[in-house]
Parts: sequence; C-alpha cells; structure tokens
Amino acid sequence: MRKTTFMFWCCALMIAGGCRRPVQAKEARLWEPVEWEFENLTCVGNPFDLVARAAFIHEPTGRRIETELFYEGGRTWKLRFTGTETGPWRFATASDDPELNGLTGGVDVLPNPGVAGFVTNLGGKWGRLGTGEAFVPQLVMYYDPIELARDPARIDADIQEFLVEHGFNGFHIAVLCRWFDLDKTRSDELPADPNPDPRTFDVLEVLLEKVHAAGGMVHIWAWGDEQRRMTPVRWGLNGQVDQRLQRYICARWGPLPGWSMGYGFDLQEWVRPEDLRQWHAYMHEHLGWPHLLGGRAPDLEQIYEGLDYSSYQQHRPTYDTYVKGIEQFPDKPTFFEDRFRVRVNVYPDKDYDFEMTRRGLWHSTMAGGAANIWGNLLDPRPDGMSQPYPNKEQIRTWSE
Repeated sequence: MRKTTFMFWCCALMIAGGCRRPVQAKEARLWEPVEWEFENLTCVGNPFDLVARAAFIHEPTGRRIETELFYEGGRTWKLRFTGTETGPWRFATASDDPELNGLTGGVDVLPNPGVAGFVTNLGGKWGRLGTGEAFVPQLVMYYDPIELARDPARIDADIQEFLVEHGFNGFHIAVLCRWFDLDKTRSDELPADPNPDPRTFDVLEVLLEKVHAAGGMVHIWAWGDEQRRMTPVRWGLNGQVDQRLQRYICARWGPLPGWSMGYGFDLQEWVRPEDLRQWHAYMHEHLGWPHLLGGRAPDLEQIYEGLDYSSYQQHRPTYDTYVKGIEQFPDKPTFFEDRFRVRVNVYPDKDYDFEMTRRGLWHSTMAGGAANIWGNLLDPRPDGMSQPYPNKEQIRTWSE
C-alpha cells in the first residue's frame, strides 16, 4: 500500500464533511488523457518540490488510481488522468498548499473501440492493454529532442514514412540531461540544483501523443553514459535532484499511454543493482499507470533482475541468441536494447547492412518476440534520425 493512502482517507473525510472545492466535470474517451488546469498564487519555495496528490476512483468498481499534479510554469499546475475503464470516475486532491488541497471533480470515460492502451506485460510478451494482443516492438532511431523542437510538424511525415511504409511500430529517443535543459546533454553544463525543463516535456509529449494515436509506441532512454556526463551521477543517483525529476516524469507522463523506458546505456560502467532497484520502485510508486521500465546489461546478463523487461546489449544476435535471451526470463518481455545501425567501418564487428537488418527483424519475431532498435546511418544525419531504408518493402514484410 502506498504511503499516501492515509492522506487520501483524511482528504475523503474532509470532503464528506463539506470542505471541498468542486471543479469542472469532464468527458473523455478510454485510453486518452484528459487534464485540468489550476492557478496557484500561494506557492512558497521551489514549485517543482510542491507535492499535490490526486486520487481517482472508478465509481462502478471502486478501482483506484493515484497520481500527482505537476507544475507547468508561471502560476499554473495541471492534473492529468487517463481512464482505464469506461464510466464515471471521481477525484479529490490533497496537498499542504491550500490552493491545491481539497479540489474535487469527475470525468465520464466513454468507449473508444479499437484504440490500444498502455504497453504492458502480456504473458511474458510485449502487449497493450485494451486490445489484449501481443506485439513485437521494432523501433527506429528518432531525432534528438532539440531537433524535434525546431520542427515538431515533421512527426506526421515520419509516422507515414517509418510506421506505415516501412512497417516499424515505434520510435526510440534518448533524452539524457535534456530533462533539465532542452539545450544541454551533459550534467557538467547544468547548475548544481536543476529543475525539470517543461520545454523538453512539451516537445516529447507531442511525439508520444501522435505516435500513440497512430497505433505505435515510443521507447525512451532516460540517460546515456557517464563518460560523456549524460547521467544524474553528479547529483547522486536517486538523490533529491533525480527523484524530483522522477516525480515530474510520473506526474506528466504517467497518464500518457504508449511508452516504455530504459535507464540508459553502458550501465555496467556507472550503475549498481541497488540504483536500479530504487529507481524502479520509486517510479512505480508514483506512476499511477503501467509502464515497462528496464535497464540493459552486457551479453546475456542482467544488472538487476527486478525490472519489468529483460534487456541485453548484444552485437548482431542470431536467431538462437534471441531464443536464449527470451527463455532466460520467460515471464517478462524481452528487449535486445542496443541500436542495430547500418554503417560502414564505424564498429565493423557490430554494424549492420540492409540484408542483416531484414534478417534480424524476422529472427527476433520468429524467436518469440524480442524488441529491437534499428537505424540507417549509412549517410548519417546530424540530428540523430535514421534515414529511410532503400528496401523498405522488404523491411515491411516482417509485419505483414
């Protein structure tokens, strides 16, 4: 049971006693977020450290979802919610801040036929709530967030190119230290006590929402490697700065369906099992909705076995390697979480060509469904995005 449960019972008693502040009731569709906006004139101190919680209850079943409000900027806080069942939901908030305490409201969630919900573990496979169908994430490398910010309209064309014409079913993006400043990737470029940068979230939310609406998913690398200072090591893993960010991610993105998250890359160089355990537990304590969290390890090992999917760093895995990776943790989805890139003489022992890409798509699918990240960098772009594949009709055959 979450430590906030007692607080919410107190809030419920207060509301029953008549000390409540109703807000506008809303209507939404299943698996699609709805949001409320509140003005707060009384916040003292760092607004990103203000905690305001909300408990939603599904009236027909009593199902409960707990989440938090998040700071948008200026004097604005927002509350987001996504219904996992149709029918009426009611909510109440609890906070030490009087402006955000005792807010009550509701949302009527309507059917939304054919729309998938959150990415989940479906009998050891990658699956989606709502459809009850397993799928194999075959993802393509996407832009650096700063490049996406300069031209967010490109997302629609990229969905057409890569999800429709190539047959991939999602994108992969690395955030790194842009969590704290959209313009920075390294921790040594940032202040000693940074806050989350809402600009980064604004940009990536457009991607998450559009890809989900197209039936796809986005896999996020939270961090990079410490050698390039693309991690929160400077402030302490799971320390105050890190957990402030984790809470913010959960409040803003917990209600958004269609994404999963890996902790980063080269984790064996800077992460301990206990670091991953604490991150995983804290995130799920605050997320409210199901999202798969993982962290890759070298070879066919795991740094911490308590994550939501098994993840491996492998170079050119064969069909047998995919089978072995899946069978090691058959109760979890599997991800071969390197980036399989078409390049020439960059890393000759790991780079792919087009034929190897086509074969890898089939091998990972037929072996039982292991996720992968693909990219055509034969003519590398400065924005980190994969080029289209020249044989996209062949690429698409794995999904037909």
